[in-house]
Amino acid sequence: MIAGTTAVITLALAPIAEASWNSSTSAASVGFESRRWQDEPYSQILFTGCATDGSKSTDVQVWNDIPLQPDESYDNKTFTACFGGGTGNGEWTDLPSGMRDYYFKITKIGGSTFGPQLSVRSVSVDTTKAD
Repeated sequence: MIAGTTAVITLALAPIAEASWNSSTSAASVGFESRRWQDEPYSQILFTGCATDGSKSTDVQVWNDIPLQPDESYDNKTFTACFGGGTGNGEWTDLPSGMRDYYFKITKIGGSTFGPQLSVRSVSVDTTKAD
C-alpha cells in the first residue's frame, strides 16, 4: 500500500483549481500532493498546527501541473514554526506568468524522505501578494 494513499484531506470553501483556499490534512506521508490552484507569479502556503510522531520539520515544494508533460518544480521550503504553535510560511515569487495550475508536495518530514506521517490543523494557500 502506498503511504500517500492514507492521507486524508478536508477541503473547505473553494472548488478545485481556484486561487486561494483553506484546508487541513491528517496522516499525510512524503509524496502527498495538495489540491490544485490557479495562480500567476505568486503563491504563499501557510501551515498552522503541525504534528508528527516526534519530527519537528516538514519540507514543502510547489509544482506546476503541466498536462501531458512532466510537472515543473520550484523552490523547496522547510517549515518548522508550525510545530511550536506558530505558523510555517513559504512564499514562491516570480513563478511563470499566465494562469497555471499549481500544487504543493510534501518532500520530507523530519528531514527524511520516508517515516512519520504529518497532520496539519490549518493549510492555507494565498495567491494575493498584497496581504
